[in-house]
Amino acid sequence: MRRPPGGENVDRPLGAPLLRWTVLGASAVRPNPGGACAGYLLEVDGAHHLVDCGPGVVARLLTHVRLRDVDSVLVSHGHPDHCLELVVLRQALRYGPDGRRDAGMPIYLAPGMHAQLDTLGAAFIDDAATGPLPDYWSPVIVRRTFDPAAVLELAGVAVTFAPTSHYVPCWAMRFTDRHGRSIVYGADGGPSAAVTALAQGADLLILECTFPTRRGREGDLGHLAPDEAGRLAARAGVRRLVLTHMFATDDREAMRQAAAAACDVPVDLAREGDAWTV
Repeated sequence: MRRPPGGENVDRPLGAPLLRWTVLGASAVRPNPGGACAGYLLEVDGAHHLVDCGPGVVARLLTHVRLRDVDSVLVSHGHPDHCLELVVLRQALRYGPDGRRDAGMPIYLAPGMHAQLDTLGAAFIDDAATGPLPDYWSPVIVRRTFDPAAVLELAGVAVTFAPTSHYVPCWAMRFTDRHGRSIVYGADGGPSAAVTALAQGADLLILECTFPTRRGREGDLGHLAPDEAGRLAARAGVRRLVLTHMFATDDREAMRQAAAAACDVPVDLAREGDAWTV
């Protein structure tokens, strides 16, 4: 896999359909200076899927695709740095200049998030132009809950899930195209046998790396340290590892090296605008 100018890694046969993962936001908790929280654009065979939607993501999404052309949104869990920008997405779809969609945008939420979004939407439900709305999100957004035990079939890709080790219910996702190529997104969570199993043989594995080191955090298994991410990638036998969900104040290159020392595959750092094509 090579990195040409522009920050994109490319490793696919000439003429093969596109399967690309683009970083829209790679920050943890709050946007790093000039950055955005968790959000990724998956492009597959002409379809566009947004994975997580944290603060700052919509502006970066718009540099790649019109909102009317986004096929779906998936949300791994209900922490603000992964879902709060859904409010901005709804406002943009309802009032923005991008043109209306023919149908509401489907958003696949982690189980348990419907009530959370009901509460969030209630804070903004009064609309001066139309009066009180029965549902803040409808009709521009169609909320659905994904079933973690089932395969979710989306345009160009099948999605399977595994629970992560986090502070709230959270789900890792494996995206497999019709050619068998796969990208695994670990969402948020610490060391996990379930995520390791989900990632087996993946072409690209994206793992959070919130803790610069495990030292001093031995009892907190809600996030990964870099050596743990490297060991997970090694056990899963993936082709490439990308570290994300990190603070700009950390020594990220040292973290990359620590992950690389624990596995025998290339390790990259996620930066806003970077993309990998498999």
